Amino acid sequence: MSIDKELREELRQAADSMHCPPDLYGRVRQSYQHYVNEKRGRSPMKKHVLAGIAAIAILIPSAVFASSYLAHDIFGSSTTIEQHGVSQEEYQEIEGMLQTAKGKLTKDEFKEYMELTKQLVQLKLKITDENGVVHEEKLTKEEQQQFEQLASRLAPYFEKINGVAKP
Repeated sequence: MSIDKELREELRQAADSMHCPPDLYGRVRQSYQHYVNEKRGRSPMKKHVLAGIAAIAILIPSAVFASSYLAHDIFGSSTTIEQHGVSQEEYQEIEGMLQTAKGKLTKDEFKEYMELTKQLVQLKLKITDENGVVHEEKLTKEEQQQFEQLASRLAPYFEKINGVAKP
């Protein structure tokens, strides 16, 4: 017999002759249960965190797309503006511009900006045909003055939105 086998046999016999106190078994069992419960407790928490992150990653972009368009407040709908020769891509550009304005203007400024823009667009829609051609001669003198006033009142907002406003 090799020395390894002899040593193993001697150690096994010595271990069989040893007697552990009964409370040691209880402490080992309790320690093992604590370890198992702790390990089990960590895993669901990680799953919940991962599920939360996944939900946020899905819900935020869908909420952005599901939110109402600012351009709807001005034009009514994309079909209304398409009747005046504006494509869906141009409509999305207008929406992007309005979103940029919302981010750069204060709440009160944006509210006034939207109201002025709505009035200006109504005048522009009145003089624009289905091909997108503007016929300024369709405006009356009062409407032309109103158009110019709206454009001049909107100019500071455009400067602030485009970042060329002077402090």
